[in-house]
Amino acid sequence: MSGALATGFVAVALPKVAGAEWSAIARALGGLSLAQLVLLTVVWLSGLWAHTPALTAALPGLSHRRALLLNLTGSFVSNLLPLGGAAGTVANWKMARSWGFSSPAFARWALLTNLFDTALKLVLPAVALLWLAAAGVEAGGTLNGAAYVGLGLLTFVALVVWLLARDDRAVRTVGAWGDVLCSHGRRLHPPAEGYAARAAAFRRESRALVADGWARMVFGKVAYASLQAALLWLSLRMLGVTPSPAVVLAAFAVERVLSLVVLTPGATGVVEVGMTGALAALQVDSTVAAAGVLLYRAFTFGMEIPVGGLSMLAWSVRRSPQPV
Repeated sequence: MSGALATGFVAVALPKVAGAEWSAIARALGGLSLAQLVLLTVVWLSGLWAHTPALTAALPGLSHRRALLLNLTGSFVSNLLPLGGAAGTVANWKMARSWGFSSPAFARWALLTNLFDTALKLVLPAVALLWLAAAGVEAGGTLNGAAYVGLGLLTFVALVVWLLARDDRAVRTVGAWGDVLCSHGRRLHPPAEGYAARAAAFRRESRALVADGWARMVFGKVAYASLQAALLWLSLRMLGVTPSPAVVLAAFAVERVLSLVVLTPGATGVVEVGMTGALAALQVDSTVAAAGVLLYRAFTFGMEIPVGGLSMLAWSVRRSPQPV
């Protein structure tokens, strides 16, 4: 239902925001050659592979191939459901457990990779604003709003992380709440050492993991974002417009913040309309802006569904017991 609503929203709102007819958008997309689509596919896949160092750093022992598989299958599940991130995490947990990783190790992986990802998403709008100002380009209201929201959320996230990471007091308090909850529930069975002690151990192990692998985590996340932004630039370039890198970063930054609005699968509808509005406000041709955003999202959202689905199917077949 939410997917249908998102599609309807795109169908109605996108042409109005862009100020372009669907027929013109379709003609622009129809002019793409096979060679251009292959190049976009290569850039998209390169971004996924460049992301793997961040994933392997957060889960020692994870190979780059399996990290890519986790990325694709998690996105496959997340892109099919509203608020699908939780379902994608569960799918990833099952895969990690089948490879012999413990649940605490996977929990650290999920926490750290999402934390670094969210921090990058929230800081990008401010970076884009500064770049546009240096280039003498006036930013649109969409980007300004994204920057203020991003910086506000980033400040909140940083404060929470600082409180939890500085010592054991905050995490022990949270763990103690879990112990109290378990003491009042017959079916809840806390670990022998209690959740307070386990939470403290989890914090110390996570901090050690970040100290050892933060550079690879940052590199992987930045490389992934850079290649996705390059994919957006190429999408617009192949449709006849060569925007400045600052303009592309601005639209990409808006997309990163709007992707946090997961009321629809993959924030579909909200992202397309927001990115198109940002590009149009920055004087990108309206038809190309709409077509370029749709082309970009066809890879970063659409292609992840069949490719991730096939990856999950291959994993399921391999782990199935063979008949004797």
